Amino acid sequence: MISSSMKDIRSRVATALAASPIPRLRYIQVELEEQTVCLRGDVTSFYQKQIAQEVVRSVDREVDVRNDLRVDDMPG
Repeated sequence: MISSSMKDIRSRVATALAASPIPRLRYIQVELEEQTVCLRGDVTSFYQKQIAQEVVRSVDREVDVRNDLRVDDMPG
């Protein structure tokens, strides 16, 4: 069962990504699996992939992150 604190973290991460100055990060899906925040979607660079993970860390440094973002340098 996912705790309410994890649901709160998920919500805060999604809000932070939605407010990102990098437009592509606004479309990342934030999901919870057990006690892990999972990032899913496509970004256009490894830099964006890392920045998305750092957004999670800015919300909660202790949370586990699974960064499943796919780098697609030719978005369609």
